[in-house]
Amino acid sequence: MKEEQNVGKRTVARKILPIAVTMAAILLALALPVLSWFARGKQLLAYAPITSPEALYIGAGHRDTVNGTFEDIRYLYFNGIDANDADGWSDYVFCVYGTAISGFNLQLAFTTNNQFEYEVYVASESPTPTANTLVDYQAHDEEQTHYYYEIDQEVNSGNPVAGSFLNLDAVEYANNDLYLANNSRHASAYGLYGNVNRFAEALYWQTDSPIAGDSTGEFVVYFILRVKTNGKTSNDRETDILCISAKSYTVVEQGEG
Repeated sequence: MKEEQNVGKRTVARKILPIAVTMAAILLALALPVLSWFARGKQLLAYAPITSPEALYIGAGHRDTVNGTFEDIRYLYFNGIDANDADGWSDYVFCVYGTAISGFNLQLAFTTNNQFEYEVYVASESPTPTANTLVDYQAHDEEQTHYYYEIDQEVNSGNPVAGSFLNLDAVEYANNDLYLANNSRHASAYGLYGNVNRFAEALYWQTDSPIAGDSTGEFVVYFILRVKTNGKTSNDRETDILCISAKSYTVVEQGEG
């Protein structure tokens, strides 16, 4: 799908392409009806077919652009969430990397059994720990090298990446402070199937503006995903599934119009 805007006499077409889609399960796998949400995952994005020659991927921790090695997304583990942590949150690292991508949008889609909150920060990587290190990531190379990640204070002044919910039930949020999805995207995920628990209806969050890549070469952008437990205790947690996707964002000038 293309969205076109007229700027003076020049037409600018913005293409949003779902290039990389991956998911990770928090705690345990959900029941089969919820897993069907992933079986139809490409429809959830509903922007355009994957027809771009650009390369965009999602990985876990360290990405070495020199030798081309990367940490597979399957190493993004969520089984270490500590609901009793004094901070009230747990931090995890992932990255988006690719070639010849000027920018990309991030999207989170997640079930809401636990009423967790998710924040995404641009992160910086260091080979040694610092006073601001939040994530100690052990790579899966022969040396089991450790890499250390902290919030990049030079991006957004260290604030979370700005984004918005695409299908938040505004009434439930206003009246009961609950993060629940409305039914505006139900058909894309489940089709005509209607027996879906409301907490299993995927809630979508997407960045408000593209994050810079590199239109001329390779790049990697690290992120810290903060999972805020919001008062959950270790004996009342349920299962949720989180899907992370990245979509290239390209501005194409189509000439005079």
